[in-house]
Amino acid sequence: MAQLCQYSAELQTLKTQVVVISFGSTFGAQAWLDETEARFTLLLDPSRAAYTAYGLEYSLTRSWRPKVWLEYARLMLSGRKWRGIQGDSGQLGGDFIVDSNGVIRFAYRSLDPTDRPPMDDLLAVLRKVSASHTNA
Repeated sequence: MAQLCQYSAELQTLKTQVVVISFGSTFGAQAWLDETEARFTLLLDPSRAAYTAYGLEYSLTRSWRPKVWLEYARLMLSGRKWRGIQGDSGQLGGDFIVDSNGVIRFAYRSLDPTDRPPMDDLLAVLRKVSASHTNA
C-alpha cells in the first residue's frame, strides 16, 4: 500500500479512487491508516464476501513460507515496525482495477502476503482505462 501512496498525484490525475478492503477489526484498520497515513477509502468485510467474490485464496502454507519471513525481516531492518499478526494470516489478498462501469480491467490474486503486482503494471492499466473513458 505504501507504493500507492507514492503515486497519489498521478492516481488523482487519472481520476482513480483507491478502495482498500480488509476483513480486520476497526481498531486494526485505524492503526493501519494511522501508520501508513494513507488517504484511501477503507472498507471492512468481516464475512470476506468480497474475498470470495474476487476468488482470493486462503493458504497458511504460502502465508508463512521462508520468502515471507525474509521479506518481513528486510522490512524490519529498514525501520518498519512489526505490528504482529493482524487477524487471520492465511487469507491472501489481491489487487483489482474496476472501471466506472463495474468491469474488472485488471485482476491480480496474490500467491503470498508479499506478492503484489508491479506499480508500473497498475499505472499502465489505469492510463489505458482513463484514456478509453476520455475518448468515449
